[in-house]
Amino acid sequence: MNKHILLFAGMAVIMASCTSNQAEKKVTDSSMIAVDTTFSPTNEAPKHEITCYQYVKNKDTANMQLRINGEEITGFLDYHIYEKDANKGTLSGEMKGDTLIAEYTFDSEGMRSVRELVLLKKDGRFYEGYGPVKEEKGKVMFEHRGSLKFDHNVVFSPIPCK
Repeated sequence: MNKHILLFAGMAVIMASCTSNQAEKKVTDSSMIAVDTTFSPTNEAPKHEITCYQYVKNKDTANMQLRINGEEITGFLDYHIYEKDANKGTLSGEMKGDTLIAEYTFDSEGMRSVRELVLLKKDGRFYEGYGPVKEEKGKVMFEHRGSLKFDHNVVFSPIPCK
């Protein structure tokens, strides 16, 4: 019976020394790890840039300058369609994935108008969407954005800004 008590006491001492040794290691190891207290944002900083684009087909041209501030976009857009009055104005909108949805406020034929503008960005170019429209609260809007066509009708290619 004394053998069992001695054996049990010996195992208890060994286990106690292993446990205290592990605690010492933890304290020693954690004191050597530097804690990073710097702030690192989870989202990228918004882009701030100005980009320019141009459309040219036969005698028709259009120039567009975009000021990108994160997802918010403002800019200028001028259409010069052969034998029609020029449209010159501003646009304001936002990028939703690869699609720019904006309001284009322009002057043409002595009148100020507002219409919805939807551009699909693909391979560095913007493809203007078109489809059936309706007038709503003094603005020309697309009936259904989901059914717009972007099949190379008006394609804005990047150019150097002047």
